Amino acid sequence: MNKVALPLSFFLCLSFFPSLNATPDISETCQNVRHKDLCISSFESSHIARYIPSNAKPKVIASIIIKITVSNASDVSRNLKSAVLEGSGSLKPEVREKYGICDREVASAMKELDKVRTTMAISSRKSEDLNMKAAIAKTEKCEEELKQVEALLPDKKQVEEVVVLKQLLENIDDIIKAMD
Repeated sequence: MNKVALPLSFFLCLSFFPSLNATPDISETCQNVRHKDLCISSFESSHIARYIPSNAKPKVIASIIIKITVSNASDVSRNLKSAVLEGSGSLKPEVREKYGICDREVASAMKELDKVRTTMAISSRKSEDLNMKAAIAKTEKCEEELKQVEALLPDKKQVEEVVVLKQLLENIDDIIKAMD
């Protein structure tokens, strides 16, 4: 009797927690963003997503996507700095200058994104909008700077990474606007 009762009671307990280790259906959140596939794939590939309950509200999901984007921005910044350090002798001065400008713009965009997360917590929609526009503008500036010297870049991946970062920011902007 005890051999059946223990597994049965364990099964019944687990049935009351269906969302345990389940991730939210991100496709609904990403439905109306400009870069839907990127929205879904970046969320699903993140280790953070595994810890989000399946019934998470859009604001929580937006906050997680912001964390993912900040992580992506850190990678972009690190790769820009690596390109400058590793290519010290072979980089033309104008390329080195553009990398520096771009790195500062990405760092500034990350600060704007932190402000967005803070204003989300206090529900300041106007501030969220201003900070998102600023973050997107900063990545656009970085992209423009790199495209001016694209032919001279030792690796085109930096431009692609910045474009992806800008698309992630545009997705966050779309998600926040959809929460209104």
